[in-house]
Amino acid sequence: MEGTSIPVRRSRARTQMVANRIRHQILSGAWANGHLLSSERDLAAQFGIARNTLRRIIQQIEAEGLIESHPGRGSVVRLSPLGDQMSRADIVPPATQASHIDLFEMRTLLEPLVAELAAKRTAREDIMALEAAHQNAVEAKEPAALDRWVAEIHHILWRAAGNAALLEWYEAIDKQLPPRRVTAGYLQNLTALVAALRDRDAELARDLTRNLMRGREAPRPLVPVDA
Repeated sequence: MEGTSIPVRRSRARTQMVANRIRHQILSGAWANGHLLSSERDLAAQFGIARNTLRRIIQQIEAEGLIESHPGRGSVVRLSPLGDQMSRADIVPPATQASHIDLFEMRTLLEPLVAELAAKRTAREDIMALEAAHQNAVEAKEPAALDRWVAEIHHILWRAAGNAALLEWYEAIDKQLPPRRVTAGYLQNLTALVAALRDRDAELARDLTRNLMRGREAPRPLVPVDA
């Protein structure tokens, strides 16, 4: 029994990995809205899976609102609003299947979109919590305290997006990642981000967060935005 269960688990893990890679292509913008996916045969060969497995993956991702299938034409990227996508998409691979670099990459892709969503949805209570956490970070005397308050700012950001699935994903992967390194430049950019969220400037919040996340890609050290 045990001998037969291992191949099944591996097959499921590979199917989940391919599904996540396709979602990655779409959410990262590599496959833009309106992009026509390659044929089933070509995609199956590209990802090294059977065509019937690929077909199930496509059906699942279509149900999540990321693509549309058209008989005789194929599948086309059709993005619904981020909140709707993430409410339905199971994009969290088990911890044992994802390296720290994979998780950093996924967060780097998602957090700018989360910031954009948060700027549109954030409540007054979230803004007050962000400003309090930011003030505590600025006044922190010890590195551990600074790290804790910066982490709290990011946590509030994900919470302010108003999407339970996004928040659950963040809380799950944040526990698996090593502590962030906070430089003066990083803190300055975080200050600008808090201001953008307070002003409900979704585009600026997205761009600032993208710069922040690019600056802390593992395993390289943080780089200030203006460097």
